[in-house]
Amino acid sequence: SEGDMPREIDWRQSAKTDRLYIRQKELHTAQTCLFWTKQNADMDYCSRDTLPSKRFASAVLAFALALIHSRSGEAIGYAGAQRPGHSEKTLRHFEQLLAQDNLAALPSSLEIQRHATFYGFSDFLETPKDIETALGPIAEHTRNGWLVHVLDPAELDLPYQGRIMFEDMRGNNQTIISNAADIKSEYHQRMLRQIEDIQKLCARWGWTYVLHRTDMTYTFTAMNIWLKGAQ
Repeated sequence: SEGDMPREIDWRQSAKTDRLYIRQKELHTAQTCLFWTKQNADMDYCSRDTLPSKRFASAVLAFALALIHSRSGEAIGYAGAQRPGHSEKTLRHFEQLLAQDNLAALPSSLEIQRHATFYGFSDFLETPKDIETALGPIAEHTRNGWLVHVLDPAELDLPYQGRIMFEDMRGNNQTIISNAADIKSEYHQRMLRQIEDIQKLCARWGWTYVLHRTDMTYTFTAMNIWLKGAQ
Protein backbone atom coordinates (compact mmCIF):
# COMPACT_ATOMS: atom_id res chain seq x y z
CA SER A 1 0.00 0.00 0.00
CA GLU A 2 1.05 3.67 -0.26
CA GLY A 3 1.92 3.81 3.45
CA ASP A 4 4.41 0.95 3.28
CA MET A 5 8.07 1.91 3.32
CA PRO A 6 10.51 0.16 0.94
CA ARG A 7 12.55 -1.15 3.90
CA GLU A 8 9.45 -2.99 5.11
CA ILE A 9 9.17 -5.00 1.89
CA ASP A 10 10.29 -8.62 2.14
CA TRP A 11 12.24 -8.70 -1.10
CA ARG A 12 13.21 -12.36 -0.74
CA GLN A 13 9.59 -13.51 -0.58
CA SER A 14 8.45 -10.97 -3.20
CA ALA A 15 11.03 -12.26 -5.72
CA LYS A 16 9.34 -15.65 -5.72
CA THR A 17 6.04 -14.24 -7.07
CA ASP A 18 4.66 -11.20 -8.80
CA ARG A 19 3.35 -9.76 -5.54
CA LEU A 20 5.00 -7.58 -2.91
CA TYR A 21 5.18 -9.01 0.61
CA ILE A 22 5.42 -6.69 3.61
CA ARG A 23 7.10 -7.80 6.83
CA GLN A 24 4.60 -7.80 9.65
CA LYS A 25 5.94 -6.42 12.91
CA GLU A 26 4.75 -8.48 15.83
CA LEU A 27 3.27 -6.57 18.74
CA HIS A 28 5.46 -6.96 21.80
CA THR A 29 3.51 -7.58 24.97
CA ALA A 30 5.47 -6.70 28.08
CA GLN A 31 6.11 -9.76 30.22
CA THR A 32 5.43 -9.62 33.95
CA CYS A 33 8.11 -11.13 36.21
CA LEU A 34 7.31 -11.72 39.87
CA PHE A 35 9.80 -12.62 42.58
CA TRP A 36 9.56 -14.22 46.01
CA THR A 37 12.40 -14.81 48.48
CA LYS A 38 12.39 -16.71 51.75
CA GLN A 39 13.14 -14.09 54.41
CA ASN A 40 13.11 -15.79 57.79
CA ALA A 41 15.97 -16.54 60.20
CA ASP A 42 16.88 -19.78 58.37
CA MET A 43 18.26 -17.69 55.53
CA ASP A 44 20.73 -15.82 57.77
CA TYR A 45 23.00 -18.85 57.97
CA CYS A 46 26.52 -18.81 56.62
CA SER A 47 29.16 -21.38 57.55
CA ARG A 48 32.14 -19.04 57.09
CA ASP A 49 32.67 -15.31 57.52
CA THR A 50 33.95 -15.14 53.96
CA LEU A 51 30.61 -16.32 52.57
CA PRO A 52 27.38 -14.34 52.20
CA SER A 53 24.28 -15.50 54.01
CA LYS A 54 21.63 -17.32 52.03
CA ARG A 55 19.34 -14.30 52.49
CA PHE A 56 21.92 -11.91 51.04
CA ALA A 57 22.72 -14.22 48.12
CA SER A 58 19.02 -14.59 47.30
CA ALA A 59 18.48 -10.83 47.43
CA VAL A 60 21.44 -10.09 45.15
CA LEU A 61 20.35 -12.67 42.58
CA ALA A 62 16.72 -11.55 42.68
CA PHE A 63 17.65 -7.90 42.25
CA ALA A 64 20.10 -8.63 39.44
CA LEU A 65 17.47 -10.57 37.49
CA ALA A 66 14.81 -7.97 38.21
CA LEU A 67 17.13 -5.27 36.89
CA ILE A 68 17.84 -7.25 33.71
CA HIS A 69 14.13 -7.88 33.09
CA SER A 70 13.28 -4.26 33.81
CA ARG A 71 15.94 -2.96 31.43
CA SER A 72 14.46 -5.30 28.81
CA GLY A 73 11.13 -3.48 29.09
CA GLU A 74 9.41 -6.07 31.26
CA ALA A 75 7.38 -5.34 34.38
CA ILE A 76 8.85 -6.65 37.64
CA GLY A 77 7.49 -6.86 41.16
CA TYR A 78 7.72 -8.64 44.49
CA ALA A 79 4.93 -11.23 44.44
CA GLY A 80 2.02 -10.38 46.70
CA ALA A 81 3.52 -7.09 47.90
CA GLN A 82 4.10 -4.85 44.91
CA ARG A 83 2.36 -3.75 41.75
CA PRO A 84 4.59 -4.75 38.80
CA GLY A 85 6.35 -2.01 36.87
CA HIS A 86 9.72 -1.09 35.39
CA SER A 87 10.37 2.40 36.73
CA GLU A 88 13.25 3.37 39.01
CA LYS A 89 10.72 3.86 41.80
CA THR A 90 9.52 0.27 41.34
CA LEU A 91 13.10 -1.01 41.51
CA ARG A 92 13.84 0.98 44.69
CA HIS A 93 10.70 -0.37 46.35
CA PHE A 94 11.59 -3.87 45.17
CA GLU A 95 15.03 -3.55 46.78
CA GLN A 96 13.41 -2.47 50.05
CA LEU A 97 11.06 -5.45 50.00
CA LEU A 98 14.02 -7.82 49.57
CA ALA A 99 15.44 -6.57 52.89
CA GLN A 100 12.29 -7.17 54.93
CA ASP A 101 11.85 -9.97 57.48
CA ASN A 102 9.14 -12.56 57.15
CA LEU A 103 8.65 -15.42 59.61
CA ALA A 104 6.88 -17.56 57.01
CA ALA A 105 9.11 -20.21 55.44
CA LEU A 106 6.86 -20.50 52.39
CA PRO A 107 4.38 -18.17 50.68
CA SER A 108 0.74 -18.46 51.66
CA SER A 109 -2.22 -17.73 49.38
CA LEU A 110 0.06 -16.03 46.89
CA GLU A 111 -1.70 -15.12 43.65
CA ILE A 112 0.10 -14.12 40.47
CA GLN A 113 -1.00 -13.06 37.03
CA ARG A 114 -1.64 -15.88 34.61
CA HIS A 115 1.38 -16.70 32.45
CA ALA A 116 3.65 -14.36 34.42
CA THR A 117 7.21 -15.46 35.06
CA PHE A 118 7.76 -16.46 38.68
CA TYR A 119 11.10 -16.70 40.51
CA GLY A 120 11.28 -18.33 43.94
CA PHE A 121 14.50 -18.08 45.97
CA SER A 122 14.88 -20.24 49.06
CA ASP A 123 16.94 -22.93 50.77
CA PHE A 124 13.84 -25.14 50.37
CA LEU A 125 14.59 -27.24 53.44
CA GLU A 126 10.90 -27.75 54.13
CA THR A 127 9.23 -31.05 53.28
CA PRO A 128 8.49 -31.56 49.57
CA LYS A 129 4.82 -31.86 50.49
CA ASP A 130 4.79 -28.43 52.15
CA ILE A 131 6.65 -26.92 49.19
CA GLU A 132 4.14 -28.43 46.79
CA THR A 133 1.20 -27.16 48.85
CA ALA A 134 2.60 -23.62 48.93
CA LEU A 135 3.75 -23.31 45.34
CA GLY A 136 1.32 -25.65 43.56
CA PRO A 137 -1.38 -22.95 43.21
CA ILE A 138 1.20 -20.67 41.58
CA ALA A 139 2.16 -23.44 39.16
CA GLU A 140 -1.50 -23.65 38.11
CA HIS A 141 -1.23 -20.07 36.80
CA THR A 142 2.09 -20.29 34.98
CA ARG A 143 4.57 -22.71 33.48
CA ASN A 144 7.17 -19.95 33.43
CA GLY A 145 8.49 -20.75 36.88
CA TRP A 146 11.96 -20.93 38.39
CA LEU A 147 13.00 -22.36 41.74
CA VAL A 148 16.44 -21.10 42.71
CA HIS A 149 17.73 -23.39 45.45
CA VAL A 150 20.15 -21.31 47.55
CA LEU A 151 22.33 -23.34 49.91
CA ASP A 152 25.49 -22.84 51.91
CA PRO A 153 28.25 -25.28 50.85
CA ALA A 154 28.31 -26.73 54.38
CA GLU A 155 24.65 -27.68 54.00
CA LEU A 156 25.58 -29.71 50.96
CA ASP A 157 28.96 -31.12 52.01
CA LEU A 158 28.70 -31.40 55.84
CA PRO A 159 32.46 -30.76 56.22
CA TYR A 160 32.60 -31.46 59.95
CA GLN A 161 34.41 -34.01 62.06
CA GLY A 162 34.20 -35.19 65.65
CA ARG A 163 31.66 -34.00 68.21
CA ILE A 164 29.46 -31.20 66.97
CA MET A 165 26.34 -29.36 68.10
CA PHE A 166 23.73 -28.32 65.57
CA GLU A 167 21.50 -25.39 66.52
CA ASP A 168 18.68 -23.76 64.60
CA MET A 169 19.00 -20.09 63.71
CA ARG A 170 16.49 -19.12 66.41
CA GLY A 171 18.38 -20.96 69.12
CA ASN A 172 15.31 -23.00 70.08
CA ASN A 173 16.56 -26.48 69.23
CA GLN A 174 19.93 -28.10 69.69
CA THR A 175 21.21 -31.52 68.62
CA ILE A 176 24.59 -32.93 69.66
CA ILE A 177 26.29 -35.46 67.38
CA SER A 178 29.14 -37.49 68.92
CA ASN A 179 30.90 -37.99 65.61
CA ALA A 180 29.84 -36.06 62.51
CA ALA A 181 31.50 -38.65 60.28
CA ASP A 182 28.94 -41.24 61.43
CA ILE A 183 26.02 -39.34 59.91
CA LYS A 184 27.72 -37.89 56.82
CA SER A 185 26.66 -40.64 54.41
CA GLU A 186 23.03 -40.62 55.52
CA TYR A 187 22.99 -36.82 55.52
CA HIS A 188 24.25 -36.68 51.93
CA GLN A 189 21.59 -39.15 50.84
CA ARG A 190 18.82 -37.15 52.51
CA MET A 191 20.03 -33.90 50.97
CA LEU A 192 20.24 -35.54 47.55
CA ARG A 193 16.67 -36.83 47.93
CA GLN A 194 15.51 -33.34 48.90
CA ILE A 195 17.08 -31.85 45.78
CA GLU A 196 15.68 -34.60 43.58
CA ASP A 197 12.18 -34.16 45.03
CA ILE A 198 12.26 -30.43 44.27
CA GLN A 199 13.55 -31.13 40.77
CA LYS A 200 10.65 -33.54 40.26
CA LEU A 201 8.17 -30.86 41.31
CA CYS A 202 9.71 -28.47 38.79
CA ALA A 203 9.55 -31.10 36.06
CA ARG A 204 5.89 -31.80 36.82
CA TRP A 205 5.02 -28.09 36.72
CA GLY A 206 7.15 -27.34 33.66
CA TRP A 207 9.39 -25.10 35.78
CA THR A 208 13.17 -24.81 35.84
CA TYR A 209 15.35 -25.79 38.80
CA VAL A 210 18.62 -23.99 39.53
CA LEU A 211 21.02 -24.69 42.40
CA HIS A 212 23.10 -21.81 43.73
CA ARG A 213 25.80 -22.47 46.32
CA THR A 214 26.75 -19.34 48.22
CA ASP A 215 30.40 -19.93 47.30
CA MET A 216 29.49 -19.53 43.60
CA THR A 217 29.64 -16.19 41.81
CA TYR A 218 26.41 -14.31 41.31
CA THR A 219 27.32 -13.64 37.69
CA PHE A 220 27.55 -17.36 36.90
CA THR A 221 24.10 -18.16 38.32
CA ALA A 222 22.35 -15.04 36.98
CA MET A 223 23.70 -15.56 33.47
CA ASN A 224 22.88 -19.27 33.64
CA ILE A 225 19.25 -18.39 34.45
CA TRP A 226 19.09 -15.64 31.80
CA LEU A 227 20.51 -17.81 29.06
CA LYS A 228 18.24 -20.74 29.93
CA GLY A 229 15.27 -18.41 29.78
CA ALA A 230 16.30 -17.25 26.31
CA GLN A 231 16.34 -20.80 24.92
